[in-house]
Amino acid sequence: MNAMSTPTADPKTANALREVFRTADKGQRQKLVPILPPEVIEFAGIKMYVDPRDNYTDRMIWRDGQPPEIQSLMALTELVEGRNAFVLDIGANSGAFTIPLAVAAGAGSRVIAFEPSPTMIGRLGHNVRLNDLGDVVRIEGCALGAETGEATLNFRSRNFGQASLMPIKSGVRDGGTLVSVRPLLDFVHEAEGHEISVLKIDVEGAEVAVLGPLLEDAGWLPDAMLVETDHADAWNVDLVSRIRDLGFEITLEAEQNTLFVRKGAA
Repeated sequence: MNAMSTPTADPKTANALREVFRTADKGQRQKLVPILPPEVIEFAGIKMYVDPRDNYTDRMIWRDGQPPEIQSLMALTELVEGRNAFVLDIGANSGAFTIPLAVAAGAGSRVIAFEPSPTMIGRLGHNVRLNDLGDVVRIEGCALGAETGEATLNFRSRNFGQASLMPIKSGVRDGGTLVSVRPLLDFVHEAEGHEISVLKIDVEGAEVAVLGPLLEDAGWLPDAMLVETDHADAWNVDLVSRIRDLGFEITLEAEQNTLFVRKGAA
């Protein structure tokens, strides 16, 4: 049975489990995760189907009633709200950024959501449908990298959202699958005609492979970039300095992310 056709718990049961989960210690939470119920969570006029059993982001939305990176999300929302926006969501997961940004953006906007995990592609598509965003969001079921090809997407136990093209330790790796890989430069021409362009990237340490060619080419750059910099110490290139050298200012550092806004652009 498809996970999204699995019956969800009644609200009273879900709320009781949520309260127990919120107050449990780490060990207790780990034992509870397999029985947490999938549910449609509503916030700010948005509906998100989440499955807290297999995805950390979904689990936090289920627990808190909103996405975990709320400061980062609000900063991007303010940039695109009511404007004809072009958004690249690289590592879209179940849509925690894709859906709110697509809802906030103005007429004519396009959101391209990149997500290579087969499980999360399905969940993302379901959330696009729940919010009637089929004419705004396009899902690209591929990973992004330095060049066209294919690579192994490694899965992490109980967290499809942390699937990665980077190696995962054997103790927490839960298999993998071959996925297609395309360069980001294949898509940037679609920004033409939009009022503002925004890029968000969270690819579990593979940011250099994705952004490197774009920054090197510098023929097109977005007006703003939200980059997960949690893995910066492991990068073989100082992306932060390179981005700043191209005329971007840091306007937010929160939730393991850094928001770069091009001077005078947004």
